Amino acid sequence: MDSRDDKVVRFPGKRADSTDSERETADLAAGALKSGWLTQGSAAVRLQETAEAYFERHVVPVAGGSAALHLALLTVDVGDGREVILPATSSPSIANLVILAGGRPVFADIEAPNRPFLEAADANRLIGPGTRAVLTVHEAGYPALTDGLRTVADDRGLTLLEDCRSALGATVDGRAVGAAGALSVFAFGDSPSAGGLVTTSSESLERHLIALRSTVIATDDECFSHDCADGMVNGYRIDEAAASAGVRSMAELAGALERRHDVAAAAAERLTAAGLEVLGAGSNGAGAQPNWRFLIALAPTRERRDEIVSACRRAGLEVAMPVAAFTQQAQLHRRALPNTRVYCDLGLKLAVVPGLADRLATIL
Repeated sequence: MDSRDDKVVRFPGKRADSTDSERETADLAAGALKSGWLTQGSAAVRLQETAEAYFERHVVPVAGGSAALHLALLTVDVGDGREVILPATSSPSIANLVILAGGRPVFADIEAPNRPFLEAADANRLIGPGTRAVLTVHEAGYPALTDGLRTVADDRGLTLLEDCRSALGATVDGRAVGAAGALSVFAFGDSPSAGGLVTTSSESLERHLIALRSTVIATDDECFSHDCADGMVNGYRIDEAAASAGVRSMAELAGALERRHDVAAAAAERLTAAGLEVLGAGSNGAGAQPNWRFLIALAPTRERRDEIVSACRRAGLEVAMPVAAFTQQAQLHRRALPNTRVYCDLGLKLAVVPGLADRLATIL
């Protein structure tokens, strides 16, 4: 890691023993059930207030991260096949949410294999009369710089969206990621019901989000029609147990960042010694600080990457290889994407867990 930028950015909050944390979360959830409010009750209000103080933006709590992104896309009205430009490294699930909202995903290249973020210049080249929005993804908790994308969106009359679902706690120049997007989405976990947030600086967008959250309706006031409509009948309201857990996650964020940073630093040394290029703090600018949920690394060859991934999986470590959506769905727009292809050939994303460096030492 770059020693100039590997310090963790601290936020208000306390470190807590994991057992105490789990007990308090359970108590909060039990209290939510006893309150008689199963959705949008006092815990949801508390989460909204806590998150608004942290992000310094309007916040709408929702059921989960996928719900947050789907609502954001519905709110900016990408229906009728309007195009959404997104990084070609986006997972198939992101492209599917664009399609679910009625839009058409269009894939732009990333900045470089070791900067896997939407490239503003390539995004600008792809803008056409049917383009509605630009969606940038903070890959694996690493901040994507947004100044160039903000300029492109403003100049071309488009909406900038930020997918920060893996990036809670990541910062750019000391400010939480998500500050540039008209709408930015976050998640507290991978489960669809683990709780999520949509943030915005616009009061009108906030009101639109709140209306959609309860009914998941389209902007023409007709019910959203899709095969999964039955599953949306109760909308995307956050339940009180998830909201309580979200409040706890926000309170413990500073401690979690510090612990993961220390683990990631030690693991990065192991990976670097094994010949991999590890993306560290400042990988996309000196002021960019990841949240260290994952380490992104590039192997010298695809064969070496595959060997390391197999060894990690045999050791029970959570590891993934980047898979671009356009390679999985034949109907999606294809074009030359050289940086994306190299990143998908050489990259891996390794979950940061306690003892990671010691476990890597036994397999590398």
